[in-house]
Amino acid sequence: MHRLARAGFALTALISLAACNSGSSEGPAVAAAPPPVAPAAPPAPPPYVGLADGSLGQKLDAASRSAANKAEVAALSSGERKTWRGENGAYGYVAPGAANGDCRELTHTIYVNGRPNVAKGTACKSGEGWKFNG
Repeated sequence: MHRLARAGFALTALISLAACNSGSSEGPAVAAAPPPVAPAAPPAPPPYVGLADGSLGQKLDAASRSAANKAEVAALSSGERKTWRGENGAYGYVAPGAANGDCRELTHTIYVNGRPNVAKGTACKSGEGWKFNG
């Protein structure tokens, strides 16, 4: 009888162990790793506000003012004279001066109705763009 009790105990222990192991064969659940985070892009430089945005460009429409500002940025970056032509017949050119460190003087001539308007100023590198200083 003693053997029978031992056999019953062993059988009960085996059944218990089998019941504990009857779950998923994959093992314990593991939390998934979060997806990799892409590095943040550097902020875009602020829009250039130059001579054409002041009194020099007050007679220009928005598209012509944009073309004039793009010519200023191109002239500042390259150090070469740049021309532009806007809508409604306005046109002009930007003549940059020699670089002085991170700054450069510029002269912008705008023609509206065939009449020239001239302004001068200085712009300096600001991060990835240019900042007009007046």
